[in-house]
Amino acid sequence: MSKREQGAVPLWTLSAIQLLVLLPAYCLPAILPLVEKEWAITHGAAGLMVAAFQAGYIAAALVALPLTDRLDARYIVTGGAVLSAVTHLFFPLLAGGALSGTLLRALAGMGLGGIYMPGMKIIVQAPRERGRAVGFYVSSYLTGTALSFALTGALTVFLTWKQAYLLLAGACFCAVALAVHLWRQPAAVFLPTPAGAGGPAANKPARAAQVARTAVSPAVKEKSRRLALVLLIFAYAGHTWETYGLRSWLAPFLTVVLQDRLASVTSFAAALTAVSVLLGAPSSLAGGWLSDRLGRTGTALVIMLTSAACSFTIGWLIQAPLGLLLPIGLLYSLTVLAESPILSTGLAEIAPPEKLGRLMAWQTLVGYLAATAAPPFFGLLLDLFPGPEGWALAFSSLGAGALAGAILLFCLTKIKAGQKHLPGLPAAESPKLGKA
Repeated sequence: MSKREQGAVPLWTLSAIQLLVLLPAYCLPAILPLVEKEWAITHGAAGLMVAAFQAGYIAAALVALPLTDRLDARYIVTGGAVLSAVTHLFFPLLAGGALSGTLLRALAGMGLGGIYMPGMKIIVQAPRERGRAVGFYVSSYLTGTALSFALTGALTVFLTWKQAYLLLAGACFCAVALAVHLWRQPAAVFLPTPAGAGGPAANKPARAAQVARTAVSPAVKEKSRRLALVLLIFAYAGHTWETYGLRSWLAPFLTVVLQDRLASVTSFAAALTAVSVLLGAPSSLAGGWLSDRLGRTGTALVIMLTSAACSFTIGWLIQAPLGLLLPIGLLYSLTVLAESPILSTGLAEIAPPEKLGRLMAWQTLVGYLAATAAPPFFGLLLDLFPGPEGWALAFSSLGAGALAGAILLFCLTKIKAGQKHLPGLPAAESPKLGKA
């Protein structure tokens, strides 16, 4: 066993760091109607401010991920935690309009960019049940996001939105303390993987047993590998387009749905959004676990098709009875995020280990460009088509992205890398079963 394999993957610590950093991260989407009113900004400007968080995330991740191929990843995670703490603290204190709000949200996104995907790169080195480990890490992301919505909704019942944001921003300083604690753990797992040393795609001895079980050929053609990587990266973009469009606009959508039915509608809509996001935590864990046993590609394909159907449906139900809307929303919440750990794990298992950071950077770039574009495009459709039809068209645009991702995954089942190189398939599986 190599020195690198002896270092335990700090799954719990990294998960706790990102959860704490996320507590103030979605305060803004949760109270977006209040901010729009107070600052007198349009839906499009509000969507751009929300999207700035994703833009900052992209900018930081594009630098941070390649650096993990060269530097100790603890420098990057600690820096991300510090930047998150400072910028979230400044938002309620200094932001007074769309321009300043957009700038501070972009910087906060850069902080998360130094934590989430670098942490993912560390965790995909888990020697066994990698899908479940990544699923747990993703579920902690979703739990932090859900708590951000829930706590914001609860606190704004008693406090102003600025006071609520400020209170949750304090949690980031606990994340800084945990990031510093990483320096007391064995260094091996945080260090770059030397060329030819193996990694997620060649993890000894667990990987050897997995290869025997899945009948993976040791020599996958480079052209097939590259095509599989491209398909996975752009399928991830379809996933993030749908996910971040939904996450940014679900609370305002629920506010419109409930405004004539309940008092304290903003707080209640934020609470429902929190429940919706929180449901993604067990579903992403289950998705990763299932993909370890049934195969990455087919599991993700079924999930994406289901969530796309929900996207095409839910916007048309804005005036429907809650008894019809809520079950669709429940299914939507359970499926919209469940493929996330599968797509990330699949990329790590196909990529050459010494290039994993750079390839994850490309995945982040393409995926989060889609994530950045989705909220303002959604808001633009609301501005262009006021009323119920605007919500229907906006949600349908999210479904189109998810459907495109599902089509790419289907194409992945037609090439050798998609059929054989992704683990988790039964040993004596026929080609037909390998696609499903």
